[in-house]
Parts: sequence; C-alpha cells; structure tokens
Amino acid sequence: MEDKNDKAGWANGYWSLETGPVEVDPSKMLRIHGYRDLGKVRPIIREAADNIAVLAKDLMTPQAHSFKIDVTKYGNDFMELADGTVFENVDFGSVLDNAPVVVVVVLTVGRALDEAVIAAMDKFEPLDALFLETAGWLGIESATKLFVRDLKKTALAHSRRVTRRLGPGYSYKVSGRPMDWPLNQQRRLFDVFGDIELPITLLESCAMLPKMSRSGMYGLTPLN
Repeated sequence: MEDKNDKAGWANGYWSLETGPVEVDPSKMLRIHGYRDLGKVRPIIREAADNIAVLAKDLMTPQAHSFKIDVTKYGNDFMELADGTVFENVDFGSVLDNAPVVVVVVLTVGRALDEAVIAAMDKFEPLDALFLETAGWLGIESATKLFVRDLKKTALAHSRRVTRRLGPGYSYKVSGRPMDWPLNQQRRLFDVFGDIELPITLLESCAMLPKMSRSGMYGLTPLN
C-alpha cells in the first residue's frame, strides 16, 4: 500500500493510501457460496469463478482515506471529537480503550466493479454478477487489512497502539451489553473529513456508493 502523505497526514490529520491490484482467490469465492469440496464444483461454475477473479482484479482500485483527530470527551454512550462532532449509542470509551486520538477511515474498491455488476445483471448473467459482488467483498476486506497493517506500523513508530474497529450500522457487545451504532451516524463520520473530496458518495439512507465501500473508526492509545 502506498502512503501518499504519511508524515504530513500524521501531523495534520488527513492522509490517503492506495494499493496495487488486489488478488482475488476464486477458491475463496466458491467457499463463500457453499462449495466446500472444490473437486465437486461443476466445470462451468469453476470457470466462471476463475474468469471473474481475473476480471475483478483489473476492475478494482482499492484506496483508503483517513483522518486523525483528538477526542475531547468520553461520556455515557457518547464521544466528542475536537471538531465538535458527537457520536452516540455506544460505550466508545470501553471499545476504544479511552483512546485520546481516533482515526476515521473510508475505504472503497472503486466504481468500476459496481458498474460491472449492473452490466452483468442487464445482460441476464446473474452468476457473473454474484461472483463480482463476492470478489468486491473480498477486495474491500483486503484493502481494510492493508490499511490496518500500515496504520499499526505508523502508530508503532509514534509509540501508539491501534484498537479494534467500530463501524456505523454494526452491533457490538460491551461488557455483555448489546449496543448498536446507528447507520445514520455515518453522516457524522463523513463530516469529520470536512471539505476533503472523497471518492465515495453518501446517500440519503446513509448507504455508500460505490457499494463495495466501508467506513469505520480506530482508536490510537499509548503503548504504555
């Protein structure tokens, strides 16, 4: 993963990262769809998975955009950032280990994959569309892992540790208590980026376009 603005990003808040081509394993695609014994997969299905894996690799352009910002307050199921943004409904202090700093991030594999899925459906090729979406999910998983790997490396260089990820629209258990971080708070997460132009559009429903995108937040805590 290439960090375009590591030193400046760590100091000033924002940085973006891009990966090279994402390798998609067709065997993983098949297992996701219940094909446990790959030796019994029909040749036409296996060929479709192989072809889509190659196509998806060419279509996806994974990138991450992140912003590091101080936390000013943790409270009873809320957290306030230095820019005045307030997130609610989760015991953020427990999940993020009362981190004094958080990193918000949005990741995507780009619009080309979405367009290919739509084109496959228009041509009545549901299997291709299904495998393309699966490849996209594997791609965003890979992009997330690469981002976290680089974030941990950079954080370690600054004597910081990275906490678990929190994402709007997900449920969590904190000390045995279930908590939901509402998807509508995704808008607040995007607001943290201010006027920075992002390659992701936030819909009125707070879903993201391209579809194969992900958002989240990580805490940065001192090593000792």
